[in-house]
Amino acid sequence: MTKRIIKTLAALTVLILIALSSAAGTAYFLIDTGKQMNRNSLWLDIDNGAIDESRYLTLGGVQQFVRIRGRDLNNPILVDLHGGPGSAFTPFTHRVLAPLTEYFTLVEWDQRGAGRSYGDEAMARATDFERMVADTVELLEYVTLRFEQPRVVLVGHSWGTNLGLKVIAQRPDLVSAYVGVGQALGWKSGFDESLRLMKEAARGAGDSETLQALESVPPWPEDPELGADHVATIQRHLSRFGASIHALRDPQDGLHSHLMLDTILSPDLSMGELYKKFFPDPMSPANEALLVDLYDYEITYPDEYVFEVPVFIFQGEHDWQTPTTLIKEWFKQVRAPVKEYVAFEDSAHYVVNEEPGKYLYSLVAKVRPLAVRAAVEGQ
Repeated sequence: MTKRIIKTLAALTVLILIALSSAAGTAYFLIDTGKQMNRNSLWLDIDNGAIDESRYLTLGGVQQFVRIRGRDLNNPILVDLHGGPGSAFTPFTHRVLAPLTEYFTLVEWDQRGAGRSYGDEAMARATDFERMVADTVELLEYVTLRFEQPRVVLVGHSWGTNLGLKVIAQRPDLVSAYVGVGQALGWKSGFDESLRLMKEAARGAGDSETLQALESVPPWPEDPELGADHVATIQRHLSRFGASIHALRDPQDGLHSHLMLDTILSPDLSMGELYKKFFPDPMSPANEALLVDLYDYEITYPDEYVFEVPVFIFQGEHDWQTPTTLIKEWFKQVRAPVKEYVAFEDSAHYVVNEEPGKYLYSLVAKVRPLAVRAAVEGQ
């Protein structure tokens, strides 16, 4: 009897392993097929004036990953600064930013410490906010020289907007227009406002459980090394209010979203790289160093208020990650040759993904004409 049970269990184990292997093989096949479909569909005619390249550039003395895409090299250059710090966009923008390549030469960059520019301890020792600004300027100088255009459209997302404001303050000669998407200002002031807004909403909704969790968040820590964990503690509650990603049937279910789908089916990620997206390495030493340097950062006058280039803000009305309440008050005081605040009524922090049509239209209709004009004047 015992032998029969053992044989039965062994047979069941083999069947289960076969089933699991078959399921894994099917999943691999479907994901790989989706990647190939995306790769085949994202066609650019590089033999007739288009560009589609990925390469490493030396910026600030270290190799950093840059991707450049566009249908016509006569189009204005758009340099995209990702958020985070450390949240490289290149793994999941193959689809959502593809329409921009019809109107701009799109330059995406994994900043030092992020994505394919992960780096090491040596990179970390040289990484601070000032170095990140210098890296950005080097990138702008490279693309303007290479493509023989005097200026670029500079687009920042979240943390990338802190970077963008510093760049246009220091080198307005390289920028035809600046666009802040999910504009960030000061760090402590911004996260304090996020916490205030969530407490107010939880109290108004009678959500005592969430309110208790929010009330238990400790004050801003004195030790900069604890800053990243403190921010994470605040931000983990944002989805409950649809204040990070708003345009989902269930804003708390970020797993089932275009962001996740685009990552899984990205033609730019190998299966090994995809695995690392879900089981990532620890935060890079460079990002850790940068977060410590940014710990006490707050905007100052006139650097983040008075500009020599046109300034556009694309802001989700439901954004409490970089709180819209603060951005509107700051923007009232901004002085620039041209300035415009574009409200994305159905978005929170990820307007590119939440309202991609309006995002494309706003860039093409409002920003691109200024870039074309700058190119003509620079000839």
